[in-house]
Amino acid sequence: LAEAFRPVTDAELAPLHPEVPPDDKRLVVNLERQWVTAFEGDKPVFSARCASGTIFGDKDLRTPAGVFYTDRKRPSRHMAGGDRAAPSGFDLPGVPWVTYFTTSGISFHGTYWHNDYGLPRSHGCVNLTPEAAKWVYRWTLPHVPPGEELVWEDTGTRVEVLGE
Repeated sequence: LAEAFRPVTDAELAPLHPEVPPDDKRLVVNLERQWVTAFEGDKPVFSARCASGTIFGDKDLRTPAGVFYTDRKRPSRHMAGGDRAAPSGFDLPGVPWVTYFTTSGISFHGTYWHNDYGLPRSHGCVNLTPEAAKWVYRWTLPHVPPGEELVWEDTGTRVEVLGE
């Protein structure tokens, strides 16, 4: 419904901690603990529960472990996959604060359809509360200017996904 929408101000999109050198920022995803922690140097500056990828039937959709870099971002995205009638299918309009870190489309993003943070349950992405996803979106590189729908750059913020 229209009453659920509101304009997002430029101030709400302003980068967080832009004075920190890009090489000093990194995100660590601990798949075993289902936690995301942001570091500036060795200092943790943000932490949130997450819901990473899992296995659906015979499909291994676990979030891959390794080192990645955020390279593109969108303030909102319609995400869909599989057959909507199947247990592993999904069709989700308006997924907020999407920060991609793999070429296959795995990202950090806000999740409004569940609150099972702390349990693997996604199709590979790192699900966060909308508020936590917005923080990640604003803190990581590349920065997205107000009014832009997609920013894509070759370099970004380091993401370390620690395997189970």
